[in-house]
Amino acid sequence: MQQGGAALDLEERLSYIQSGVNPKEDLQDGYDGVKTPVELEDGALVEGGALDLFSREALALFCQYGAIGVIYNMIPSLEYPIFNVYLNMEGYQVSSYKILVVLGWSYKVFFGMLTDCFPMFGYRRKSWILIGWTVAMVCLAIMAFSDLGAPFCNREADEKYAKYCGKPLAKVPQEVKDANFNLYAPDVGAKFIMLSMVVSFGYVTAACASDAMVVEYAQREPAGMRGRIQTAIYTVRQLAGIGASVVTGFGLNSANFNGSFGFSIGPNVPYIVCLIPCVLVVLSTIFLMVEDKKPGIPLGVWWGSFWELLQKRVMWQVCAFRFINNVFWTMGTVTGNPIANNWAKVENINSALSDVVGTLIFAAILGSMAKWGLSWNWRYLIAIGTIGIVLIDGTVMFLTIWDIVRNQWFYTGVVLADNVPGGIRFIVATYCAVEIADVGVEGATYGLVTTMNNLASPFASVIFKWFDSYFKVSNDDIASDTDEVRWDVTYVYIFSYACKLFSLVFLFMLPPQKKEMQELKKKGGKSKLAGYILIIMSLCALSFAMTSNFMSIYPSTKCYRIAGGNGKLDTKTGKCPVPPPRK
Repeated sequence: MQQGGAALDLEERLSYIQSGVNPKEDLQDGYDGVKTPVELEDGALVEGGALDLFSREALALFCQYGAIGVIYNMIPSLEYPIFNVYLNMEGYQVSSYKILVVLGWSYKVFFGMLTDCFPMFGYRRKSWILIGWTVAMVCLAIMAFSDLGAPFCNREADEKYAKYCGKPLAKVPQEVKDANFNLYAPDVGAKFIMLSMVVSFGYVTAACASDAMVVEYAQREPAGMRGRIQTAIYTVRQLAGIGASVVTGFGLNSANFNGSFGFSIGPNVPYIVCLIPCVLVVLSTIFLMVEDKKPGIPLGVWWGSFWELLQKRVMWQVCAFRFINNVFWTMGTVTGNPIANNWAKVENINSALSDVVGTLIFAAILGSMAKWGLSWNWRYLIAIGTIGIVLIDGTVMFLTIWDIVRNQWFYTGVVLADNVPGGIRFIVATYCAVEIADVGVEGATYGLVTTMNNLASPFASVIFKWFDSYFKVSNDDIASDTDEVRWDVTYVYIFSYACKLFSLVFLFMLPPQKKEMQELKKKGGKSKLAGYILIIMSLCALSFAMTSNFMSIYPSTKCYRIAGGNGKLDTKTGKCPVPPPRK
């Protein structure tokens, strides 16, 4: 789940906003000059002073990110217990859910542009926040009070019926089907998948507008403490996400969700849990959020300012770093889940606890950065975190692969260290976006810089799945647990770790701290060619991500490597293997 002319004097910017003589002309004249904000004596980028974290404005922001944290963690985590197990939907349908509920994050630049350019009733941020949360609230209310029906197979029924739940329907006696199966259950899921996708677009719209406000507040902070507000809001988001992990990990862990508990909440309860903070954040937006009314920026003027920023070396260099570095950093393997299931024997409850503890570690890293690390060298932080995680994660994986230590607590516990570099890399990206953003294009800039990671992941997925497809690392191979398979799994992990270490080669493209970032912004020069390349690269990456994602949804195309499949076609048809229809 990133972004040399004379600076426009702050008073001049305020004067055209407040002018009532000819707003359109004043707006045009004012924004024609929008460049880098003036740096003040204390190192702040704009006037206004640092935001008090106990103020009304800060509370309104914390409400936004608390609600985002709940929904961001809850909705995707329902994939397995509800759609895969409870409703027994086809694999390609479940895959579509996983993709569609995070689709909105790939369009952060577009949503950022909307909040930059098109205010409603004079509010650039508040109006779009309300629109986004209202859309999400309506969809969540529909799902909360719509009946999901009985499970596809009632695993809590008498053993003589429940034992057929994992068997093909063709082998289930008709009397058992009539007594214990709800064959219409999979058909219910389509409505919930589509509504969940709309929820995603709604809360991402609110998130982008909130991000733009965060940039505005962060640029008011003195240089020595700039980054404090981003760290605070994302810490709140992570901590709020713990509630979602608890609900799905412990509340949806009975037999009907393929868990081990003797009790569970209803399948609609997660949507009710999401609805509550959604309603509260709408109220907080109306009554707590503070935003001065401002006229909209004409789209042509906005594009002129954004295009100026895209040409600056600081923009295209940081975006290039984020994309290239993350392509190598996200180079994984296809063996994670099979190893957890077959070799480490990780249970659902262990996985849920791991999610909770991992979120706490991530939040602790963000808090540590806010307290001690705002002036630390970004390059050193990323390098140390990357090397450390390769050493820790590699030790755990190789001990598990070669059956030296195969223990679910060891497997999930030690790899929680992944959250350390993950937290560092995440928050550094937000620091970069704040330093780069110009007045008037905060939303789009923040969206572009922070989205680069999302656009890099599909490229990495295609590469490592193509590489892994030449080794014996399928589910059946892992289950066989032969020495040949162990060596092949070792090779794919060596490739993955080598790529992660290679990502450090590109650290020279990242300025080490805020001061150097501002120097690069002021003196790095401009290049139209680089600006065009950045635009083309971003559009191509977005198109590739969309193509890859949607191809992975459909059975006829999901096996192709561009879709993240293994590239293995049916020998008879020459096409992707299609599962037989339900009987």
